[in-house]
Amino acid sequence: MTIRYRINGGPEQTEANAPLPWEKQYPVYDQLESQVTADGGDAALICTIIMDGDKVVSLKSEPRPTCNFAYWG
Repeated sequence: MTIRYRINGGPEQTEANAPLPWEKQYPVYDQLESQVTADGGDAALICTIIMDGDKVVSLKSEPRPTCNFAYWG
């Protein structure tokens, strides 16, 4: 499993051979986009971004899903 992500508009980072479920926690800043892509080949995967521990703000279920989120508080 390869995970590519950007936090608060920063540079793309990659984690190869990432175990599932994968999780990353970070502070959110106004008007900056965060993105995560999971690549496990052709198998369908679920990508979710959760804010404040219980608010689903992005959800995709497909091969190589990409979730995006920007906070406009």
